Amino acid sequence: MTGATVTASMTPASNKTGQCAIAKRKFGVTDIPAAMDKMKWPTSAALMRRWFAGKPWSTSDGGMDELTKNHLKQAPQEYIDDAIVKMSWLLSFERASKEYAHLKSVWNSPNGQKQIRAAILKKFKDKPDGKYPLAFGSAREAEEFGYSNTVSVKMAQWRIDVLDDLRGALANFNLRVIAEGEVVIASKKIEFLVSKLGFYIEDSYDFGDGSDFISQPLGFWNFDGTAIPPEAIARNISINSNQTAMMETGAVSPADVAEVFKELEGARFYLIQNSDFVDYRQCHGKGGDFRVLSDIKYETISPTTIAISS
Repeated sequence: MTGATVTASMTPASNKTGQCAIAKRKFGVTDIPAAMDKMKWPTSAALMRRWFAGKPWSTSDGGMDELTKNHLKQAPQEYIDDAIVKMSWLLSFERASKEYAHLKSVWNSPNGQKQIRAAILKKFKDKPDGKYPLAFGSAREAEEFGYSNTVSVKMAQWRIDVLDDLRGALANFNLRVIAEGEVVIASKKIEFLVSKLGFYIEDSYDFGDGSDFISQPLGFWNFDGTAIPPEAIARNISINSNQTAMMETGAVSPADVAEVFKELEGARFYLIQNSDFVDYRQCHGKGGDFRVLSDIKYETISPTTIAISS
């Protein structure tokens, strides 16, 4: 990180702007998006740049409030992004495509049908007899209406060997499915004729640790990207050894030593944690957590009828 918070009082992040001590670290959180670019992680880089460009929430620490994070209320429009993450990108990863296939096979499970009935009754129970098309133009609309089914896709923390754009961008996220078609109402009997399924993802892009005593680690990073812990630690040990050897030999001019030291420090890895982003936000008054929604991937299915009420 490039700065550390001086005061520990829980005042709004906007009130802490400039209250930072300049650290001596050569690599900071604002350098991570460029490192992601070098690793060919475009979605990860775009999401993080979106975070840096956003403004803090009006909470004590500037982070997303717990009600929004726990889906107990909708996020304000300015804190929703549905333009960056694409389903075509997501399904290029095998672990995501497996969950997609699973969700497609259970979209109308008993719990799924329960979700569908609740959402349709809420919107259509007082409508007169007739046929009503049901379709969504965006994941925002689908979230507001109510998704049909969902699976939680999680990346095990012990899988340190998996470093890719999906982990950098989302790590853990929710994969949703919605059903589209036609709602038919006749003599108070309601049926839903499903002809199409839509899939999208939902996630919260935030760096809060909640009540956790230790801040969540986000990996070892330098200007060229990230590495699994054993490789990063081995690199740092080698750098320390080389610097010590140079100091002991005395055979290199001070100017050359300084230049080599600078190059070695540029290759050093730094452990990045959630707290580094929180410190950045509190120091600079910038950095906004936000809700992530993808576009919708549609699939036509054989017509399926779901009885909503009789």
